[in-house]
Amino acid sequence: MLLELMSNGTLAELPPENIPDSLNLPDESSVMLLLPHNKYLLGTGNNGGKWVYAGCRDVSPPKDVYLYDGEVLSLVNDGAQPTILPAQTVSALRRKLFMNTAPPGRHTATVLMLRTFMRDHPVFSSDYLDEKAFSREMKKDPVLFRVYWALRFALSRGEIESVRRLKAWLRVGPELFMKPENDSRIWFSLADLPDKEAMAELGELSFTEVELKRSAAQNLSPIVIYNPLSGWLVLGRMGRENSTMFIVWAYLNHELWHELRERRKMTVPEIVNAVWGEYDTLQAVNERAKYKGAD
Repeated sequence: MLLELMSNGTLAELPPENIPDSLNLPDESSVMLLLPHNKYLLGTGNNGGKWVYAGCRDVSPPKDVYLYDGEVLSLVNDGAQPTILPAQTVSALRRKLFMNTAPPGRHTATVLMLRTFMRDHPVFSSDYLDEKAFSREMKKDPVLFRVYWALRFALSRGEIESVRRLKAWLRVGPELFMKPENDSRIWFSLADLPDKEAMAELGELSFTEVELKRSAAQNLSPIVIYNPLSGWLVLGRMGRENSTMFIVWAYLNHELWHELRERRKMTVPEIVNAVWGEYDTLQAVNERAKYKGAD
């Protein structure tokens, strides 16, 4: 896809013949943005999106740049003012690249692993190695769709730990999380407390900053906090060799906690994994919607 940056920061799509003679669009999925000073920005579908900035007549190699949703991008020009891409333009470029790129991951590797813990699912009695046929079956089964894409994205990123979470989610039964009377949420923090948005949500659930700080100050994991007005909050420290890398905060209302902890006798780590698995699958649905072929 060929685009040009307009003076008001919007993008205009150009026909392929407008590419300068010295340049060619790659064979793979790509987005090329023509910029002032005979410069261009090129995004390709490698590894979820690789972007380079270069000049149409430059002999030096292109420079890697990184685009982040909702953030301004400043591109340096020798001897001239930098080219500024507004935040909405950066987000639009990322969307266009994703829409023209197949989702990452490999179908065969995904279904072979998925079959090890969903072997009783009817889809595995058919030609599950055929990606198109499998996709048709997934459209009939939202749970299969969610777990497939969560696993595929996780494997593409090397996140093997997510397999344990997906297994826990399936053992609980995804339909339990879908019941209107049940509520679960999860947040993550690198520091002792989550960010302001998460703290606001926790405040609405009647958990105070004071009690969260007091819990985070304890060098224990997991820590369970009970609030009679809303439910249960679990603090779990994730790390290696006694060093905390980040903290997971998992919330369950009274009904869901009672079902999992009291009736099913699940351990607290198992409960956290199940809630985290629910989060993983919902994130996977949103991520899949960005890529080519999303319905």
